[in-house]
Order: sequence, then structure tokens, then C-alpha cells
Amino acid sequence: MNKKLLCAAISIALSGCVSEHIIYRPVSVPMPLTQAVQKPLKPNPETATQKDVAVFLLEQNAAIDYCNAKLKIIRNWSNKNGKIN
Repeated sequence: MNKKLLCAAISIALSGCVSEHIIYRPVSVPMPLTQAVQKPLKPNPETATQKDVAVFLLEQNAAIDYCNAKLKIIRNWSNKNGKIN
């Protein structure tokens, strides 16, 4: 019976040596990547021409592309900095 107790005590003592402690450290995203993107101004519906609407749509598309590019940079940066050495 003492053998079983001794084995149990040794296994409990050794299990503490195996545990891994993960340390999380917050890392902030670089400021230029979190700045707001300027939204294009909507054309006045009463005075806008088709050209005004087309320019608005092109500017809106460019703003979305810019936001997506920033998100991709943030995602790559996060994946690179999220690994613990």
C-alpha cells in the first residue's frame, strides 16, 4: 500500500514539471494602420450629374480598396507579432 502512495506522490510531483505556462503580452497595432479613412462626399441628389455619381462610386471603391489593404497589413503584422519566441 505504501508503494501505491509513493507512486501517486511521485506522479503528482512530476506532473508540475510538465506544465507549460503561456504568457500573453498585448501588442498595440501601429497608429497609421488604425487611422480612419476619409469617406467620399455623397453628391447632392438634386443637382448631381451622372459624372458626379460616377466619380463618387470610383472614390468609394478606392476607399474600400485602401481599407482592405490596411486590413491585410494589420493581419500580416498580427500574425508576425503574435508568435511567442
